Amino acid sequence: MLTVELIAKKQRGEELTREEIATVIRDFTEGAVPDYQMAALLMAIYFQGLSDDEGRTFLRAMVGSGIRLTLSSVNGIKVDKHSTGGVGDKTSLIVAPVVAAAGVPVPMISGRALGHTGGTLDKLESIPGFHVNLEEDEFENVLRETGCAFGAQTEAIVPADRKLYALRDVTATVSIPPLIAASILSKKIAEGADALVMDVKVGSGGFLRSEEEARQLAEMIVRWSAAEGIKTVVFGTDMDQPLGRAAGNAPEVLECIQILRTGKGEARLLSVCRWLGAAMLLLGEKANTFGEAVKLFDATLSSGAGLVKLSEIAAAQGSNAHTVEHFEQHWKPAHRHEIRAGRNGFVQSIAAREVGYALVDLGAGRRKATDRVDHSAGVWFEKQVGDEVKEGELVATAHWSGNDSSQAGLMRLQRAIRIADAAPVAAPLFKFFCDEGGVRMTDDILSGT
Repeated sequence: MLTVELIAKKQRGEELTREEIATVIRDFTEGAVPDYQMAALLMAIYFQGLSDDEGRTFLRAMVGSGIRLTLSSVNGIKVDKHSTGGVGDKTSLIVAPVVAAAGVPVPMISGRALGHTGGTLDKLESIPGFHVNLEEDEFENVLRETGCAFGAQTEAIVPADRKLYALRDVTATVSIPPLIAASILSKKIAEGADALVMDVKVGSGGFLRSEEEARQLAEMIVRWSAAEGIKTVVFGTDMDQPLGRAAGNAPEVLECIQILRTGKGEARLLSVCRWLGAAMLLLGEKANTFGEAVKLFDATLSSGAGLVKLSEIAAAQGSNAHTVEHFEQHWKPAHRHEIRAGRNGFVQSIAAREVGYALVDLGAGRRKATDRVDHSAGVWFEKQVGDEVKEGELVATAHWSGNDSSQAGLMRLQRAIRIADAAPVAAPLFKFFCDEGGVRMTDDILSGT
């Protein structure tokens, strides 16, 4: 069947067969299907959707497009952590080294900035010398030696996903839940993970604005991963405001290092890290209950072992411990701009999506895949949602190193911060929890400590 016939079939809302999906994924990966035809198919899927069987077939075809690592030389239950993406979402840089320091191996095939959301690899590359383009044997060696490795997809690991991921980014077809699930799980299956902790972001700063969509995606990921032998749990967390005080590559790394050094930081960020990390320790069989796992995570974080571990990982991936420990000396943006309160009141909201696009304007993200990233660019929030402010008080500081003044980004950032007379009603940080028992509210999990 010709690709144009598959496009027309999906435009009519008909289900694609397993053979049709396998063929189009194979041909697209090999270059026989051009981008413009795959883009048309993606747009048809965006409007017509995919059935559960179609989604699973996409997953299997994507995994089959490349090799699968076994990580046989690495002892222990290998547990990965993944987020659907947000603004200021830097939890991997805290959680992974702390969990690894507690004895659970953490393989992480991570991604780059996508649309308005940041990427773990771009953040790590703001550390001078940090090398994320590891070959398969290098990835396994770093994981075996340090307990954690951060790598990019290689040419051999799920090449179909790499091509589809890039195309979805530039065609506004990212938010297709079955393809989100297939993209995430294909990399986790290929990297050799035994278990997975997912953070599905809900709100304007994520790709899924509806909590119902997020719940459906969570159930899908748990169900599909179980069928592939990967035990998975999912937290749904708020992304209507940036997570933590920093957004942007180097600023987020600096915030993470400060937290790893002191064990202290912005409350919402620490809370998400604590529960994601505890779930990883539980799946890695280093604790018997969530309560025990939380205590182990907190103790490991407060001991400074996470910072030591991040330094070890950096050294194994081309940087050195001194660079990590004294990272603030390497973050030297050329420009800064202060955003101050125009009136008395309370910070009513900080629109996460607008902040994300403002960062793209400042150079921290990409408009197209070939764009270079200004790793120094970002914003540091002195005030959080709900904080009281006085007229003229510093709310946030933007940083960048481009040659122009980046007025579009600065104006967008200014508009993203809303000050009102009354403090806002606090939205719950945790929306839901999902495991093989289904989706439920997080109260029974979070109160079990």
